[in-house]
This record gives sequence, structure tokens and C-alpha cells, in this order.
Amino acid sequence: MKPLLLTAFLSCALLVLKAQNLKKMETQKESIDTISELLESRYFKGIYEGDTTSLSTVYHPGTLLFGDVKGQPYAKTLGEYLDGVAHRQSPKDSGKPFKGEILNIRVVNSIAVAEVKVTMYDFVYQEFLSFHRIDGRWLLVNKMISDVAEQTDGTKSTGTAIAGIKTSLIATIHVLPGFEKDVKEALKAMEIASNKETGCEQFVANTQKDSPQTVVIYEAYKNEEAFQLHKSSSHAKAFFEFVKGKIVNDKIETVFLTELNSSK
Repeated sequence: MKPLLLTAFLSCALLVLKAQNLKKMETQKESIDTISELLESRYFKGIYEGDTTSLSTVYHPGTLLFGDVKGQPYAKTLGEYLDGVAHRQSPKDSGKPFKGEILNIRVVNSIAVAEVKVTMYDFVYQEFLSFHRIDGRWLLVNKMISDVAEQTDGTKSTGTAIAGIKTSLIATIHVLPGFEKDVKEALKAMEIASNKETGCEQFVANTQKDSPQTVVIYEAYKNEEAFQLHKSSSHAKAFFEFVKGKIVNDKIETVFLTELNSSK
């Protein structure tokens, strides 16, 4: 009789445990779905449209934002961030490509972390967003971002190109010993192809007089859109790929220029 009772007890215990695990999985899935919807319908949409009213419903009032942008430290309060969004040209109005991607969401009871990627202007942000369920609502309580655009296109930039006006810049390449001939030949082909672009006004590559391994390039484009087209061209992509392992840190340093009489 006792073995039968023990078996029945264990069976009931296993059923209860299974039911609890199933409920936990369903709750977790529901939380992931809720956070996904929050990111898609309000977070990404709010950033794209510059809608601070929508964005403010995603965040806890005490949220802080930290990270790096173009290699520089980034730290803001929620108020400072929303004010910046309100006073900048939205990605939607800029006419440039925008993409928000959810890479991963992990939920543990009342806390969650979402890893997302946001591509906007000339930035590619890798973000870790911490959420907490407060009074039944999932709210973003901490935001960590890092601009990974340099790893994406192989360039390092100082300053920002401005839409609608002439875009000019200086690009500097430090060639590794033994690759001078290969890189310079590739640059000659790049120079010819770039100067054939409709929006390119000038593309001239030179070596620094006192440092033959340092290449300095002056580039000028009709506007920022023409510059973006240049960066995405087949010859530019081929050049960036070709010089990997042949230039210092695989980086091309760029400095954007502003004319003295420009109001920008």
C-alpha cells in the first residue's frame, strides 16, 4: 500500500512541477512578446519619427544612458536625451535609411535585457537595454550604446556630414611596411572610379612628403547624399576590403571640413 501511495505522490508532484514550468515558460514568452511589441511600435518608431511623446512612454523617468559614439564617451539623463531628439532632424525627415533590429531578449522574472541594433544617419548603434516590470508594465530603466559603424565600414570619422550642403573631408591612411605599392595602385583605381561618380566633385590622393607610408586624400561631394552613395559604391567597398591587413589597425581616419563662410 505504501509503495502505491509513494508512487501516486511522486506522480502528482511531477505533474505539479511540469505545470509550474509550463506556466513559467508561457509567462516568459508573453513578456518577450510584450517587450518586442514595445520596441517595434514605440521605441524604434519613436526614434525614426523623432516622436518624444511616444519614446517617453518606453522609459522609466530615472533612466540613464551611457556608452560611446564615434569613439567618444556618451552619458546623458533621460531629459537630456529626449531634448536632443526633439531638436534634431529625425531620421524620417532626413530621408536616409533607418533600421531597428531586435537581436535578442532575455527575461528573468521581473527583469529583462534586450540587445538591439539601430542604424541611422551615419551611425550603427549596438544597444543593451535593461527593462524592469513595474506595476505590471515593462519599462526601460537603463540604456547602454556603442557606435559600431567603424567596424562596419572600416573607417574612423571626426565630425559629421551635413545633409543638403557640399560635403568635403580629409581621409588619412597609414600603410603598413611592405604594402605601399599594393595600396597605392588600389588607390589609383579608386581615384579614377570615384571621380566618375556624378556627385563627386574631387577625389585626390597624395602621400605625405615626410612620411611616404602616410596617404592623405581630399574628397569633395555635391552633398551628403552623394558621399553616402560613394561609400556604398562597389569600388569603395572593394577598396575597403582590399586594404584590410595592409593599413594600420585597418582604419581610415576621416575629418569632415566646413567652409569658413558656411553658416552650418
